[in-house]
Amino acid sequence: MIFESNKGKSFIKEQAIDLMVSFSATDANSEKKWRGFYNSLSQSELKNEWDEYWQT
Repeated sequence: MIFESNKGKSFIKEQAIDLMVSFSATDANSEKKWRGFYNSLSQSELKNEWDEYWQT
C-alpha cells in the first residue's frame, strides 16, 4: 500500500510510520510507544490514521 501526503508525495508503509512517529513523538520513550502503536495497526487502520492526519 502506498500512502500519499496532501502535497502528493508517496510513502511506503515504513516511511509513513517513520513520518507519523516524527509528528507525534516528543522523546525517546514516546517514540517507542508510537512506533509500537503504528506497527500494531493493520494496513487499513494505518491508512485511516494517515488520512486523518492529512485532513486536519
